Amino acid sequence: MENSQEEKKGQMIYLYKAKIGWRKKKGNGYINNYKDIEFVSRASTLEMMNENPEFMIELMASHGLTGSSISNVGVVKIYEVKEISRSFYHKEK
Repeated sequence: MENSQEEKKGQMIYLYKAKIGWRKKKGNGYINNYKDIEFVSRASTLEMMNENPEFMIELMASHGLTGSSISNVGVVKIYEVKEISRSFYHKEK
């Protein structure tokens, strides 16, 4: 019975308040930029977010960080994490 309960368990969905950072080419150098944002994700750690290419593309597109002069986009710091719900479509491993 417990094994069937564990199989039905979905992944947690989190609400994050975090800081993202990116570099923008300006002349011969780079300018570091930062922005405080809120977003929802199933990733439980900072490393999981920064290693997921789909998440990074969505983050870049939603904040207008597209173009050849933008580089090194990523989540820099997490200020607050709140568990919202469980995703029953995506199961925990």
